[in-house]
Amino acid sequence: MVPVFRLALAFCLAAPAALADPSAPALSPGVQLLDYGIYCVTESTGTQAAPETSLGYIDMLPGVPEMIYRQQAIPARLGTSFGVVIQADRDIPGARVETWKPGAARAETWYDDIFADNPQMRGFAFDYPEEIILGTWRMEAWDGDTRLYSVEFEVRPAAELPGVTSDCNLLS
Repeated sequence: MVPVFRLALAFCLAAPAALADPSAPALSPGVQLLDYGIYCVTESTGTQAAPETSLGYIDMLPGVPEMIYRQQAIPARLGTSFGVVIQADRDIPGARVETWKPGAARAETWYDDIFADNPQMRGFAFDYPEEIILGTWRMEAWDGDTRLYSVEFEVRPAAELPGVTSDCNLLS
């Protein structure tokens, strides 16, 4: 009876990590989180080299998209786009932007300038099936050793979030 109890206890202790709610956003002084969540799919205006990411580049967007679902629960569905809109009170050249995927040993990383009083979006889109990973994702930015912001998202099975989509053509 004891081995079964231990096995059941092990499953119970492992389960909360996959089912945990995301932490509240964390911000450094002078950095504001203007918005977060799921945004409408937008066409890229080009790419920027980002060799420390799985694709080796990031897509550039034409502006700051509007968040259509302000939530940290993200459906595991191709075409879903989610992220954060931040604004700083000072210029931060060469900020290290990181996206941590569940279970990853290291973050997807690129470097970008943050300009004072200029809203800027950082996000991720599920463009390929292999990118869809259930669990807690974390988007952060750093100025040297100083964390500027950290926002977690919980990617859940799409069936748990019916009707939540990044395709604004389907919204009524």
